[in-house]
Amino acid sequence: MNKFVFGPVPSRRLGQSLGIDLTPVKTCTLDCRYCQLSATTHQTLERQMFCDPAEVIEELRLTLDEIDPPDWLTFSGAGEPTLHAGLGRLLAEVKAMGVAPSCVITNSTLLGREDVRSELLLSDRILPTLTTVNEATFTRIHRPPVDLILNEVLDGLRKFCGMYKGIVDLEIFVCPGLNDTPIEIAGLQGYIANLSNLASIYLNTAVRPPVDGEIRPASVDELESFKEHLRVFVPISTAFDHSPLPRKGVRKPPPAHEAIQALLLRHPCSIGQMERVLNLSGDLILETLKNLKAQNLVEVGHDGLWRRQLNNSEHA
Repeated sequence: MNKFVFGPVPSRRLGQSLGIDLTPVKTCTLDCRYCQLSATTHQTLERQMFCDPAEVIEELRLTLDEIDPPDWLTFSGAGEPTLHAGLGRLLAEVKAMGVAPSCVITNSTLLGREDVRSELLLSDRILPTLTTVNEATFTRIHRPPVDLILNEVLDGLRKFCGMYKGIVDLEIFVCPGLNDTPIEIAGLQGYIANLSNLASIYLNTAVRPPVDGEIRPASVDELESFKEHLRVFVPISTAFDHSPLPRKGVRKPPPAHEAIQALLLRHPCSIGQMERVLNLSGDLILETLKNLKAQNLVEVGHDGLWRRQLNNSEHA
């Protein structure tokens, strides 16, 4: 089973996106209440060499040999990718491969560091998250470590956007009752007005059940109202804008039990979604899920989405 590379995952924003996961499961700078996976088990601001970049690149090359070229090579997964101290080297090697452009999905928290900003300049696209410019709201939503200062994050994102030559697609995660008040939206509007080179904004919400049951998804009307009041001069889309999914990728079918576990580790999925991503039949997926469930390796929620059941040795 692949340790680092997963997918390709069909994405409305990224097309066929081949994921690269660099950190142990739920190793993150934050403990977001809206996370779709689980609570953070290792919260840290310290960058580490969690895995050997050469091993990641070798696994990536082997995977690329088995699939059609993806639209994007996306650094994301079950933790915060900028925590990996070798991210810059990996971005440089991906660029040298010339197979597909690179994208980094980040919670933005380490952008206050000059070394992180410098390494991210090697990427072709970045999807940073921003929920608020208010320290108290930031703490309520993200439960950060005490030594993480929001103003440093905001200043780092502003500096990065001013020097970056790639695509910046800002994601705002809307949590009704927390960051959708007029004061909150006005604060975001003022901050975004000073961001250079912003390509678009994506309004996301908890469309999959979050780790904290008190966080509810915004409705279609609530996201549209947020969009209307944000009043910024860049394109804005929402989680409910139903653009077509990208073409189905062609790949050599992987061993079902390995492929399903690797995918569910990062993305809760329905059986239909697994069919599309893994190029496996629905019957085989269902049979495999039953076997994995009997071994307490996966579980299915009331929403019909399957998830990995985590243990302490995951992705170590």
